[in-house]
Amino acid sequence: MLDISGTLGRLYLGDLLEWLHLTHATGRLLLTTSDVTRAFDVYCGRIAFASSSRASERLGSWLLHRKLASREVLLRALVVSQTQGELFTSVLERDAGIPHASLVESARALATALVSRLLREDRVRFSFDPSRPVADHKHIDLEMDCHNLVMQAAYRADTNPPAESDEEVPYTTLDPATLEGLFWHIVGELEGELVDAAALADAHHTFLAVGELLNRWVVQGPPLLPIGPDDAARIGRRLDVGQPVRLEDSPVLAWNLLALVNGLDAPDGPSAASADEAWALAGAEAPDWVRLILGNPRWRRESRSDCDDPIRRATLARIAAARKLAATVGLAEDVAITVAALPMVVLELVATALACSPMSGPALQHRSVHHLLPLVGRASGTAAGLPPPLVAAITMSPPRHPATRLARLVGMAAGELMEVGELQTEPLEVDEELAATLAAARAAAERAIRARPEPR
Repeated sequence: MLDISGTLGRLYLGDLLEWLHLTHATGRLLLTTSDVTRAFDVYCGRIAFASSSRASERLGSWLLHRKLASREVLLRALVVSQTQGELFTSVLERDAGIPHASLVESARALATALVSRLLREDRVRFSFDPSRPVADHKHIDLEMDCHNLVMQAAYRADTNPPAESDEEVPYTTLDPATLEGLFWHIVGELEGELVDAAALADAHHTFLAVGELLNRWVVQGPPLLPIGPDDAARIGRRLDVGQPVRLEDSPVLAWNLLALVNGLDAPDGPSAASADEAWALAGAEAPDWVRLILGNPRWRRESRSDCDDPIRRATLARIAAARKLAATVGLAEDVAITVAALPMVVLELVATALACSPMSGPALQHRSVHHLLPLVGRASGTAAGLPPPLVAAITMSPPRHPATRLARLVGMAAGELMEVGELQTEPLEVDEELAATLAAARAAAERAIRARPEPR
């Protein structure tokens, strides 16, 4: 069976699922709307499993919402799954004692809910990958008949209509169609610059390949990142003396802990908006979680990168500046320094991904990073279940959010490796009091950069 992709109107989703059923298809179906991608594993024409790039629409959050397991139990299972390479459902059944039948029942209800939400959309982009090894990743099989699934989902959609909204949400996913459009938008911005046709074709291939890699990263679950060797050494020294790991020790570890604790997203549940809050939500098991992360080669990078030192200096400068600026925008200091640091984590990710293959000239490389940052920030922030201040910081939107304002002020005080975010059109008003605070923040940033480096 060949890969297929395209766009569906709301009346034709059932036809696609019915076709997969009639052809006894096996593979992964991705259905993308404006700001979320839902994944359906199909096995011999039936739905075997369903998930989502939105943290609140994944099985762990669903189980928490239905009170089938405690947050502590689910978090432990999530960490073990992510660090030991085991299926989440397998860990839940073995370690948490959740019956197999209960997992299947809950996952079926989740799949129905996801399809019902898709049926409310005017347009859905789809792609089907028959090469996906579904049979190798199937601890539970929902065995859902596509026709019955659509009928149940349609009934659910009719009995729970969405609130009316005239606002059109722009595409903020990393699906191929969004990335294709973005690439040619970037090329259009380079009007007047000579670009070799062969080099442009290579850049196009690189851009889409990077996008596909990042899309898989956000769709698969909590979007964790590998920790570099210098960060791992600092983390190890903190753990050896029984101290919590600080944001300054490893912003990437802070990202990972935030993705894990916020990855269980249920109504009225706790969330973490700072590295300190993530450590506190992890509780007494936080050190063990960190050791599990560092013990997995997938989440630990053994070799240093050329950008490690400049990224770290810039991040420490931003953290120091944020401590001085937190009160100006009304954010708690621990939230403010996390807001300042996380954009650099996303910047390093995007810049490193694009650097793996050559682009046609620095201008195209720069514009690609510039445009990908808010898009990757939105997609990964949604997948990680990050609270609004952190999403605002890594997307620079909405412009009037305190975290967006802080991120821009931090950039003014600490300097930027490059612009972060798309929206830079609204100037910041700087009065005498703010100018004095910015001067203090700039001095703190300079001290942080000049500080003697830690031993490796």
